[in-house]
Amino acid sequence: MDAGNESGASGERRFEALFTEAPFSIQLIAPDGRTLRVNKAWEALWELKDGDGVKEYVLSPAYNILQDPQLAAKGVTPLLRRAFAGETTRIEPILYDPAEIGRAGRARWVGATARPLHDRDGRLTEVMLIHEDVTERRIGEQALRESEQRLRLATDATNIGIWDWDIEKDIVTWTPEVYALHGVAPGSFGGRATDFAQRVHPEDMGPLWSRIEHAVATKTGFAGDFRVVLDSGEHRWLHTSSRVYVGLEGELRMVGATFSIDRYKKAETALRDSDRRKDEFLAMLAHELRNPLAPIRSAAEILLHGPKEAKDVQRASEIIGRQVRHVTKLVDDLLDVSRVTRGLVQLQREPVDLSAVIHNAVEQASPAIESREHSLHTRIEAGGAWVLGDRARLVQVVVNLLTNAARYTPHGGRIEVGLRAEQGEAVLQVDDNGQGIAADLLPHVFDLFTQGPRMLDRSQGGLGIGLALVRRLVELHGGSVDAASAGAGCGSSFTVRLARIAADHAQDQHAAGGPINAAPRPLRIVVVDDNRDAAETLQSLLESAGHLVEVFHDGASAEAASSARLANVFILDIGLPDTDGNALAVRLQRVNRQALYVAMSGYSQPGDLEASRNAGFAHHLVKPVEWQNVAEVLSRALDTAS
Repeated sequence: MDAGNESGASGERRFEALFTEAPFSIQLIAPDGRTLRVNKAWEALWELKDGDGVKEYVLSPAYNILQDPQLAAKGVTPLLRRAFAGETTRIEPILYDPAEIGRAGRARWVGATARPLHDRDGRLTEVMLIHEDVTERRIGEQALRESEQRLRLATDATNIGIWDWDIEKDIVTWTPEVYALHGVAPGSFGGRATDFAQRVHPEDMGPLWSRIEHAVATKTGFAGDFRVVLDSGEHRWLHTSSRVYVGLEGELRMVGATFSIDRYKKAETALRDSDRRKDEFLAMLAHELRNPLAPIRSAAEILLHGPKEAKDVQRASEIIGRQVRHVTKLVDDLLDVSRVTRGLVQLQREPVDLSAVIHNAVEQASPAIESREHSLHTRIEAGGAWVLGDRARLVQVVVNLLTNAARYTPHGGRIEVGLRAEQGEAVLQVDDNGQGIAADLLPHVFDLFTQGPRMLDRSQGGLGIGLALVRRLVELHGGSVDAASAGAGCGSSFTVRLARIAADHAQDQHAAGGPINAAPRPLRIVVVDDNRDAAETLQSLLESAGHLVEVFHDGASAEAASSARLANVFILDIGLPDTDGNALAVRLQRVNRQALYVAMSGYSQPGDLEASRNAGFAHHLVKPVEWQNVAEVLSRALDTAS
């Protein structure tokens, strides 16, 4: 045997060994489609066993790969024909299930490459079909796709955006959600860290970038809240959490998730502002209550220790009365805003002429206006404007607007109140040339406990509840109220709009009360109050009107007195040291049912009024009580006794 033959034989043996032991499946096919040879990896791929006959069938003349119905059904045959035509062809992975041809075994994904082999003359001699089992890879890819789909669904549902930053190349990639969170169109982001930094609020960028640098340096991550500035100029709160990792090519990357916390941050800010306003309100309340207490105390000292000339007594009495009315107004405002806020106010609706409401309100607000030497001008259209509403509450609305204008206008200012009819609405407007309303305060001017800056020359401050009452009372009437101002120092304007009714259907039911006549004859009156000052003061007033008055400071003494059987009127405090005033009234009625029972108490909630009615009280007067109210009640008692 010559050297050439030995070399050829050695090459054939090496080829045979490589073909047989190759770690990938090889199937050699003749130009006519018959299978010539297969290797061990081919047998392992298709999980063939000795004696099952599949290998023998494939290698027999009875099997032709170009006529295999399973391959034709899966679209493989046209690809194989391209290889038989001389073109190397890639066959993408296809699922092969032995059950399709009635055999047992597991389904697997198999990809292949069909490579034509030619002789020296270029004639096709064989087609080498190399298979690759990609089942595990396909399962992993499928799991990854499902995971990505779940992530996409989760990010869509929760509006979470994902971002990725190639730190070394400085390339930032955003998902569509991140674009939406920053308020920009997809693709409009520059893609650099500096582009992102330009969108962050300047106050937040420094702390945020320090945390990013620390996360990169330590290869950890960070989480933080920050604001981005939208194109509109508004800002939005976002939260992001991130991790630093090493990419597939060894590059350093940071990936993170971002979502909006704007609603929660702004709600938190609103709560803090509300708490701050409440704290300011409590401080203001303490100040406003101390203000009238000082002159009251001084006047009391004058009456106790000072000269007893009539003019001094009168002056001290006027001071006390004026300051008590001021305190009463503060307390009434607090109770009003509590009732309105809790929906406990019931409107007494009737046809009301708003021009009469304005005149009444001007009369009540005049002291506040005149004390600051403002000029007041009214502009009321002829015929006025009628609405269906609660006269007293509408007067309260206008009084609050006028006193607010007086309070926030420097001395010698101008206040205008106007009324006009406008497309089915009555429009009431109060304007002033005062200190105006700052732009940041304007949206909150009707919020409870909100106040403008206090002026140094203001002798009375206010509690920040007047305008809140205005809005709630107007809304109870089905109307609206708006505030407008060009800014600080530019004055302000408040406009109330209410549904108008036709004047020819309106009836003014207002009746002004006439003067109270002196009592034609004395009444026997029993006063029960544990507050000695209050009881003795009331006794003096009643006796000055000619009545016979007996005072007790506890319930037991009143019950034991023989005068209880003869009394025409009982004026009882509800909170007594030894009993409840309601219970005392019930017991007294057992011995004197004909008398008039009047409750006089600091308790004035709807439940308190109902309890006194159930106890048999004909009237419930709220402390401090105006003498006019007491006199009116007694005049009714006189009418009943006549």
